Amino acid sequence: MSRLPEPMKNIRWSLILPFALIAVGGITYSLWWVGVANRVEAAILKWQTDQAANGIAVSWDKLETGGYPYRIQVDVAGGRIDAPDAPRAWTWEADSLSAQTLAYRLNHVIVDIPGAQRVHYSEPRDGSEQRFTLNLTSDVFWASYIDESGEEQRLSADIQNLAATRTQQTDDGPVLAGGAAAGRLQLHGRPAPEVPGTAFDIALKGQDISWVNLGDTTWAGSNIAHLEAQTRITDLPPGFPDALATFLPDAATNGTKLAISEFELEWGPIEMTGQGEVKLDSLGRLEGRFQTSVGNLDGLIDALVGADVVSQQSARLAFAGMVALSSMQGEEAGRVRLPVAMKDGVLFLGPVAAARLEPLY
Repeated sequence: MSRLPEPMKNIRWSLILPFALIAVGGITYSLWWVGVANRVEAAILKWQTDQAANGIAVSWDKLETGGYPYRIQVDVAGGRIDAPDAPRAWTWEADSLSAQTLAYRLNHVIVDIPGAQRVHYSEPRDGSEQRFTLNLTSDVFWASYIDESGEEQRLSADIQNLAATRTQQTDDGPVLAGGAAAGRLQLHGRPAPEVPGTAFDIALKGQDISWVNLGDTTWAGSNIAHLEAQTRITDLPPGFPDALATFLPDAATNGTKLAISEFELEWGPIEMTGQGEVKLDSLGRLEGRFQTSVGNLDGLIDALVGADVVSQQSARLAFAGMVALSSMQGEEAGRVRLPVAMKDGVLFLGPVAAARLEPLY
């Protein structure tokens, strides 16, 4: 039998070797990807078991893992979380949910909830527990979580064109009980550096926030055109975030404080910027003090007078001194420096008692 010439042998290996290396690399990567995907799914199942031990039931109609070859993607259909043993039982449901992470960077997870969501809860009314359902839809409902280990954690969320309707469950069936909407809501949070205890830095921004039939409408109206704030929350209660259902009363007991280093607010006649600090008093009402710069003073006075909070003459006299003082302090034209205080269940705009503050729980 004749042997192949030496040049033919070299040509054959030069053709085969690259394909062989690609095949081996592809098989190796595929096996590694499957192993990572299995680890992710195992972590989800372990989290489900851990929540059950805390009295919280996590379930879904279907859970699928995919995304090969570039990412790990977990798609959930019919997701549900039940907390029947909470001080006030609640349930969250979502039609669909997608979570993605890169196979080589599992510490960064992006969650997308494209479908409808529902929150079932109850609250005391007229001496009994009344059941409600909050129905949520949005064009975008997106969140990103990064955990670089230790204190290096970051959470971001972006919600666009949110619409919420609330229904009350009665013996005659569900009855519409108010609604709300927002053009856009954004949130960024991370653990506060070099702060003892549990503390977080939180930045939030909201545009075109409105609501109807969700409690009494204040004199400022029911539409917030713009809200933006840089905040730090400190002295969080022990057990946070495991005890979210009792967070507000626990925060009041523990003296939890929300320091706002900078905020902007456009709410009806209110056009305000400033900074300050707020907490909850022993009755669950907001308590704190802010230093603010207020524009549209004439519109603010007209709204207070129109709501019978103060008379026209009293309002003009109350704010006249502040206008003069602000000009002496160098405040820009058309703006007034106005202290805002919340004390004993009353909101004060300068010397004017503008609103009564109800307990938050």
